[in-house]
Amino acid sequence: MSSERVITLCGLYVLKQNETGVCLTLGKFSATVSPGLGFAIPFIQQVRKTVSSLQTIDLPDQQIVLSGNISVTISGNLNFRVANPERALLAVADYRYTMQQLALTTISDVLGTKSIEEIRSSKTRIADEIEKLIAKHATEWGIGSVDIRLTDARLDDNLQRAMMRETEAQKEASAIKIKAESDRFVATIFADAARTLATSPGAMTLRILQTLSDVSSDKTTIVIPIPIDLLSRPSGDGASTALAPEVVTSDIRHAKNTSDGVSFASIAELPVPIATPNSMDEFPIATLKLLGSRTTAICPKCQAKYDITEILGNLKYDQRPDIPGQQARCRQCQVIFSIPETT
Repeated sequence: MSSERVITLCGLYVLKQNETGVCLTLGKFSATVSPGLGFAIPFIQQVRKTVSSLQTIDLPDQQIVLSGNISVTISGNLNFRVANPERALLAVADYRYTMQQLALTTISDVLGTKSIEEIRSSKTRIADEIEKLIAKHATEWGIGSVDIRLTDARLDDNLQRAMMRETEAQKEASAIKIKAESDRFVATIFADAARTLATSPGAMTLRILQTLSDVSSDKTTIVIPIPIDLLSRPSGDGASTALAPEVVTSDIRHAKNTSDGVSFASIAELPVPIATPNSMDEFPIATLKLLGSRTTAICPKCQAKYDITEILGNLKYDQRPDIPGQQARCRQCQVIFSIPETT
């Protein structure tokens, strides 16, 4: 109960320090009574008391439908103090019950316009908004020092799991975005470094040597990719001429005349710049001769002799595979000549 009747003994009564009350004379309000010893005329005056200290009401769990048709269960507590005992005891029948119902109704009205994100992030601000609305009506009932706290907001289990999955997806998307931005930033740095290395002669070679120095302590097989730019060298006019990636030992045999017939000496191709005529007609044609049991090709310039049985049909020795026929290079004069097809 919000008020109690004071028991008197020969008209005398005592109120504690945390109590206050009103005196009714013949059922009509006559005065406010204070803590301590007091006197009331028996059978004529009646004293009713209440607590003047801070009072707390636990608000029961209340299921509220928020904005977006999301159901949430809200719980909280309400704190207040009786500021005017005359209004608190006489203006309402039971001020505690009235304050409880006012708090529940106000919470339902305010939270019905809020989203779940606002409740989770701005619980204190929403509680202050509810508190102002309750205090506005509570003042008329002699209630002051109103303070309300929302202690918990529980969601349905299925909805909570769905929100957790949504949050995880958002975090994962944010992580992917951050990683992509990091990769783009690193790629920009690598591109700037590549441009710097490209404008500095020998910078790539120094970088490879530095890498070799860093991994020299590891006794494992190291595979080093060689950029194609390192396989080119500047020509006389400043342009770069492509070189063969490796020196290939040729099996072309240079024919030499001996006393007992024809012998052939092994020669090797040199990685020299290759002149590239526009057509097969620009290459001189070698002369074929039969020396002993082997057919030889005679260089049209220096008359050097070569065995063609191992050259014809072997693409490894073809200097110009992009045009018809087969072209070989003379070991002595470095002239590329065409080998006529034999029948």
